Amino acid sequence: MAVLGDRVGVNEKTCTAEFLGAPARFPTGPYTLAALLKCPIYLTFGLYHGQGRYDLYCEPFAEQLELPRGRREAATAAHVQRYAERLEHYCRLAPLNWFNFYEFWRAE
Repeated sequence: MAVLGDRVGVNEKTCTAEFLGAPARFPTGPYTLAALLKCPIYLTFGLYHGQGRYDLYCEPFAEQLELPRGRREAATAAHVQRYAERLEHYCRLAPLNWFNFYEFWRAE
């Protein structure tokens, strides 16, 4: 199964993380789902470099997420920030590969 970690759906719960120098909203659903399923998380990125050439990256993110009661929001926020940092790393490697068709840094 794959879940997009940088797309927020309508009425989806979110968490704000620092991303490319500004606060941005990220969905919390992928972390909740992984914690409930007790499954590992791997980050996968495909960077296009022109002329049919792609570099594929797959890296472990967490063997199993724990979102303890009473600290669930803080634990989720830490995972979201860590994801935002990894996404930022790959965005900087190939800045024209990442795009959204909505105002990503829109204030709520």
